Amino acid sequence: MNIESILLFETERVENLYPFSVLHPAWELRCGALRIFEKLERIFPDARMIYQGRENHIKSFLKRFNRKNHSLKKEDMLIWNAASVPSKKIIDRLKKAYSEFDFKEGQGKSMLFTSNGVPFAVYMPGSEMVQPSDKDKEFLISLLGSFGSYLQRIDIEDVKFITYLWDAIDHNGSEINEDVSIFTEFTQPDASVYTAVNFVGKEKILIGKNVKIAPGVVLDASEGSIILSDNVKIMPNAVIIGPCSIGENSTVKVAAKIYEETSVGEFCKVGGEIEGTIIQAYSNKQHDGFIGHSWIGEWVNFGADTNNSDLKNTYGDISVFLRDKRVNTQRMFLGLLCGDHTKTGINSMFTTGTVCGISAILVSEWFLPSAIPSFAWGGKRNSATYLLRKAIQTAETVMSRRNKTLLPEEKILIEDEYNKLEESGK
Repeated sequence: MNIESILLFETERVENLYPFSVLHPAWELRCGALRIFEKLERIFPDARMIYQGRENHIKSFLKRFNRKNHSLKKEDMLIWNAASVPSKKIIDRLKKAYSEFDFKEGQGKSMLFTSNGVPFAVYMPGSEMVQPSDKDKEFLISLLGSFGSYLQRIDIEDVKFITYLWDAIDHNGSEINEDVSIFTEFTQPDASVYTAVNFVGKEKILIGKNVKIAPGVVLDASEGSIILSDNVKIMPNAVIIGPCSIGENSTVKVAAKIYEETSVGEFCKVGGEIEGTIIQAYSNKQHDGFIGHSWIGEWVNFGADTNNSDLKNTYGDISVFLRDKRVNTQRMFLGLLCGDHTKTGINSMFTTGTVCGISAILVSEWFLPSAIPSFAWGGKRNSATYLLRKAIQTAETVMSRRNKTLLPEEKILIEDEYNKLEESGK
């Protein structure tokens, strides 16, 4: 089973990933130490990547990550639904199952892969393609749907699917443990290099280059792996419990308590208490306060003593509002789903299962509402709307502090969200 290209696509259900989906394609979602597309790039470093989804989101993605959207060619291709999480273990199972099938059949054929009957990938040898063009992307994707009945099927165990953001939170800890296998350039820490650092389960701790760990730090990998990427800085007396991943150029502040199943993306500053949470990238939760069982987007800044609840006093299921749609998550624990560029004032409080859109400025003397639209100004029910040009100016100022520029492609997506709110009358 040879894979020369990967067609990575998002489905029409991508809107279920709100508020992440406002500014990002589905394959940008972080689950474990890496984003979906980054996992595939590491597993298949020589494969040509082809992306199919919402046009403006793809343009923004390609520009921000300096990627190219390759054209279809007559070559061996893996077609992958971005709502399923790739891992080396799953890919190895897929290859093994296909090889056994191919050995019995005696020739390379297209194959639909399912998990518990749910399609997630198709392998199509180049020999079965007839002069493909980019117009054929939709047809190839339909092989996982309406045309899947024409293909042979192999069921693969334990594939993880992400329908909503809380699915990524659920899978995060196990995915960190899985991602260890593709960080082949990382090494175990040399305890002799660090002063008064307590490494527990050192064999399950991986670090990149130029990682600084101050005295008094505890890294406890007894229950799961810890991955510290290049240029991570851990300040004195911080405690990190695995499974946990800290992305490159991020800082863990003094006496921080980072509990299991937490992923922090690149260029973040984190402190206080964090548990079971994904912080996508470029966001700050520097101060005391609790964030738990949450998903936090990019360019978010939490004021001092910002807290969220992640458990109802009744211990009942948590329901959330995704735009105007109420969804029962069927989960006892769920905190905050927070969109990009949102900021909170000091002592902000989020109730259980709060969903907040992008570019909100939140200040409230009591619990914030559980459904906060994009561009909310103040955070109370029926808040004023943050002026679009002011929201963009703030984003530009914040990003410039990290030597980043708000790209025209990103502005288009922000403006699209603003226009949606105006059209809905909110």
